[in-house]
Amino acid sequence: MSRRAAILALLLSPAAARADTLADAIVDAYRNNPQLQAQRAELRALDEGVIQAGAPYRMSADATATIGYNERLQRSAFLEGFSRFEQRSMGASVSVAQLLSSGGRTAAQVSAAEADVLAGRERLREAENQTLFQVVDSYVAVRRDLELVDIQSRSVASYQRQVAQARTREREGDLTRTDVAQAEAQLLIIQAALAQTQASLEQSRSRFAAVVGRNPGPLEPPPPLPGVPGSIDLGYSLAERESPLLWQAILAERGSRHRIAAERAERHPTISAQGSYGYVNPLGYQVRDLGRTLSGGITVTVPLLTQGVVGSRVRAAIAQQQSAAHLVEEARRNVDAGLLNSWNQTVTAERQIGSGEAAVVAARTALDGVKRGFAEGFRSNFELIDSEQRLLNAQVIVANARYGLYAGQATLLALLGRLQAATLVPDAPQYDPAANLKHNRAWQFGPFEPLLHVLDRPQQASDRSRAAPVPAAPADPRIAPAPAPAPAQGGATDRPLARALPLSDPILPPVIPQEKP
Repeated sequence: MSRRAAILALLLSPAAARADTLADAIVDAYRNNPQLQAQRAELRALDEGVIQAGAPYRMSADATATIGYNERLQRSAFLEGFSRFEQRSMGASVSVAQLLSSGGRTAAQVSAAEADVLAGRERLREAENQTLFQVVDSYVAVRRDLELVDIQSRSVASYQRQVAQARTREREGDLTRTDVAQAEAQLLIIQAALAQTQASLEQSRSRFAAVVGRNPGPLEPPPPLPGVPGSIDLGYSLAERESPLLWQAILAERGSRHRIAAERAERHPTISAQGSYGYVNPLGYQVRDLGRTLSGGITVTVPLLTQGVVGSRVRAAIAQQQSAAHLVEEARRNVDAGLLNSWNQTVTAERQIGSGEAAVVAARTALDGVKRGFAEGFRSNFELIDSEQRLLNAQVIVANARYGLYAGQATLLALLGRLQAATLVPDAPQYDPAANLKHNRAWQFGPFEPLLHVLDRPQQASDRSRAAPVPAAPADPRIAPAPAPAPAQGGATDRPLARALPLSDPILPPVIPQEKP
């Protein structure tokens, strides 16, 4: 097959007939991205914590079957030697146990596990937003780099023509060797920049492939992103209600409060019921001699002395809650700082696009005039090179600004939690993070669980904790004065470089030679 035929076949192939869209990339990443799949699996594992925390409310049952043999030799008081005593037994029984009250501990543990699941769903939402941001960022980065490669390739072709013309005019005596060297130097600079841009393009392609799961083909222009706030104050307000980074910290703090209640409930009494029913033959293996056994009872356990363990666990839970409360404020500050930076990025990019597009028009007009003047001998070679570079700079500014505007808007949406597949591509199938827990709960056998959970909840201890200690503010905060540097040896003013670490010889165990086989 000839080269022309191969190119024609490639252009007419189904892959080349339709360019990729941003929606295609988002759907593929949402379905197949390994980071998202891993986070979904972690959430499913976290769902099991709710099942495990509520296990004491569910009835437990065991079936037991025993068969035994006991032989004992005993010296006889009347006869010489030993007498043998044998005992054979068999039986089977079913025993059940049901918690009636845990003093509120189980209710608090279930509440803490549910808060953990909600925080896990927010982590999944954050992972989805970050993954889709990587999709959007790599998508527009590939388009930007393609545009830059095209701009710089056209600039290289233009400079190549200029170098050829300069060399011709040098031979004719119109230009000097200096003029030719200026054109050649500028050509080499643009060629070097083109090589770097081509490498950046391949890097952007690899980022796209890593997050989407396939290599990018021709990319359609991305559509406007929905849900971008119209002001920074609106962004701050939306973040308080929607940011997944902030809400996972809030829910983690809520779970830590329930853990305080669970640890304090260890001091409360617990009530449980047990029962057993079966048949036992303590004297042999005959089935006809099996006798029915039935037992049952209620056990009340009141802790009196806990060796200080309960109090220690309560204090540890309080410290964990205080740490989680500080992390909420840290998350809020980080989200607000990210919103400010991304908002400023979009505003700056919008201004750059407006100024850059006007600069492109002005630079192209100026370049056309300089070219005519250069051909007529009124403009110098340096002016021509400068005009070409000015047009190139303006085009590069516009390309980078368009990328910065779209990436900044995507960052805003990711911080707000709005860069989700359900928002961007509503018709695509969605993963339901609540379906797994709902399905697993439906398969649990606990006829008294809803009632016991309601009765046990009022008994749980308060989740309030004492305030965390705060260091006092200094009366006169000042930076400590720096000590004067020691004079260098030999009167030199430059201090020497550090070239080695102060490592000590490691103490290794003696080597024991192995025996030869």
